[in-house]
Amino acid sequence: MWKKINTYYSPFVDVLSFILLILTAIYVLFQYGQLPDEIPRHFNASGEPDAWGGKGLLVGLLILYGFILILVFVLNYFFFIKRDAKETMHFVNFPAIKKDGLTEEQMQLIKQKMVRMMAMINLFVSIMFSWILYGMVQTAMGHADGLSSGFMFLIILMLGVTFYYVWKVYRISKRKT
Repeated sequence: MWKKINTYYSPFVDVLSFILLILTAIYVLFQYGQLPDEIPRHFNASGEPDAWGGKGLLVGLLILYGFILILVFVLNYFFFIKRDAKETMHFVNFPAIKKDGLTEEQMQLIKQKMVRMMAMINLFVSIMFSWILYGMVQTAMGHADGLSSGFMFLIILMLGVTFYYVWKVYRISKRKT
């Protein structure tokens, strides 16, 4: 499996995503008993908490985090990596691309870009969940005033990476054969 993934991107990206999940879960679970009953459950655009709720939310977010990480990895592997390029095109929906007119080489390049994009999105989602959970715990314990301003930069960076890959796929699809 790792050998097949390695033809598209470094498996280290997936390993790092799962390591972040495990480290975040360990951190949250070790801090859970020391947390007050009310913790921040929502942050505004400045990263300041603007809603508070029960600390059980942390466990729910950890479960959601793990579910999303596993789901995206499985979808990326079984829908993109394991299938041939022509089958993969059934899962790619870009309105400006006429799939019937693509060559095998174009389909393979699009598949490669989509697989990389999904892996990078999974890594960014992992970083975001870890950042949010860490920020919730730190804010609840009084060690921080919320999420730092770097969190908004992370979101912008994730959107930029996504737009980059979509642009690359569009460019590949418009190449003359």
